[in-house]
Amino acid sequence: MAVLADVRYLNDEWRDRAEIPVVGDRGSRRANTAKHVVEIHDARDALRRGDITLDANGFALLRHASAVRNFRDDEQIRDIYYPEILALAKRTTGARDVVITQHVVRTEDTSDFNKAYARFLHCDYTLEDPRGLAERALARRDLDIGNYSNCEFAWFNTWQPFDHTVDRNPLAVVDASTVSTEDVLDYYYTGYGQKGKSAMPLRDPAHRFYYVPRMKTDELLFLKQLDTREGVSKVCPHTSFDDATSPADAPPRRSIEVRVMAVFDA
Repeated sequence: MAVLADVRYLNDEWRDRAEIPVVGDRGSRRANTAKHVVEIHDARDALRRGDITLDANGFALLRHASAVRNFRDDEQIRDIYYPEILALAKRTTGARDVVITQHVVRTEDTSDFNKAYARFLHCDYTLEDPRGLAERALARRDLDIGNYSNCEFAWFNTWQPFDHTVDRNPLAVVDASTVSTEDVLDYYYTGYGQKGKSAMPLRDPAHRFYYVPRMKTDELLFLKQLDTREGVSKVCPHTSFDDATSPADAPPRRSIEVRVMAVFDA
């Protein structure tokens, strides 16, 4: 089954421009992105058959029943959820080490652009300097970069609903095997009072979209965001979207995403 929906891509005018677009609020998002109608496919059967894999397509669906009882409590998230995600990420990727970089809780509250549903296709990191990104992440944790000189790195995003099943505002992902990294451009994200580089794809009709309908609170999407290893997918852009098949009285989605960096022996 597939649904038709609007998704926002970076405007094609940025393809050959020297400067970098800025997104940090609703106005700049509307100015630099445009809606395109796409077909978003149900991924459940393909995931179940193993036709979609993390290494090839950039995402996986995992089971995870968290012990957290209140996802609005940062202390519970850091004390309970972080260790859960670290263990899950290690099992899923086979990485030597995994570090958490941040988390975001998203609800129906639109008063904060940074925590509202992300309504444009994006990747969580710039693709231009992954080793520099890794070195900075290690340095922030006072780890000796020399101990990681022969390592490979990958960044992943976990995405899990809480409170209730996702009937509205689900997450759509682009199959990483259909994404040309040459068409993923940097932009400056100016949320949280800072200015950091992330990335957005330009429109490509070859992109194949997927979602997991009616995700339950014990289900978790594991998304590839950047990878220095050879022979694997590099990035899986994603966005919230309005599902026209959602029941009109369904509650808005609530979810938590955690961003992790995995370290692999070369």
